[in-house]
Amino acid sequence: MNESPVPKPTFSLRAGHGILPEIKRILLEQVDYALFQLTTPGLDEDKAVHEARKSFKRIRAMLRLVREDIGEHAYRELNALFRDAGRRLSEIRTSAVLDETLERLHRRYPNQLSGHEVAELAAHLRAHHETMRREVIQGQGLFQQVAAELRRGRTQIEALSLSENRFPVSGLCKVYARGRRGLKTCRRDPSVVHFHEWRKRVKYLRYQVRVLSPIWPEVLSCLTQELVTLSELLGVDHDLAELQRTLVERPELGLTGRGQNKLLGLIEAYRAELEAHSFSKGARIYAEKPSVFAARMVTYWQIWSDEHARL
Repeated sequence: MNESPVPKPTFSLRAGHGILPEIKRILLEQVDYALFQLTTPGLDEDKAVHEARKSFKRIRAMLRLVREDIGEHAYRELNALFRDAGRRLSEIRTSAVLDETLERLHRRYPNQLSGHEVAELAAHLRAHHETMRREVIQGQGLFQQVAAELRRGRTQIEALSLSENRFPVSGLCKVYARGRRGLKTCRRDPSVVHFHEWRKRVKYLRYQVRVLSPIWPEVLSCLTQELVTLSELLGVDHDLAELQRTLVERPELGLTGRGQNKLLGLIEAYRAELEAHSFSKGARIYAEKPSVFAARMVTYWQIWSDEHARL
């Protein structure tokens, strides 16, 4: 396998190709892109972690799309491999965005915290991240370990039998249904865990719709953008929850006395705003029954396929 510099892969279907072979191509390109990020000397390590983790999420979204086609055993093994690879990089990614999250909070409530307090806390958070980055990435050889697992996963993907031009309706329907249930669960019990799970399901649908968007770009590009917005709302909420957790577990990194309590209160207030906005947008995205949504996508794909077959 060639690990020389590769361009950022095209994450969408190409006209005139069978849909399942296209998904296999996309899976392999995403693995190669993640490998490039983790094995190329001189790249920014934080950016490499971010890009690799995005590739893992795209891969897991595609695996869910073809779950029925590759079989339950292959799906579970590959999904676990890329899930665990992402988890090994997650702590580094979380610590990398803590100071950015703090600055976002300050922009939302500019008069509630002093510039001095924010600068001091941001410096503590950046130092915390640098210590972790040196210990985990450089000291433990994390990138090399994850890359070895990715190579194993790539070999398994290459062996998958994905040759038919059959729309993976079951995988799309399940992901949409689980995102719909995630919305209902968060409304009933708005816990950090439930919002984190819903966010993952939103992202899986986001990536699936993005791949399918060429079948009707005018419609599906808009839906993709709405899913991007929803996943970003949930992403900021998640980052705020991680900042809150870090400040509670590591109080020496935070402010003292009333300043810390005020900061934690602002985090709660901002999260409440984001979650209310997420519910509103999610209600529109998940308005259809899953079977109706999936059937609509199949119809778009059939029309698109027939149009290109006549060319």
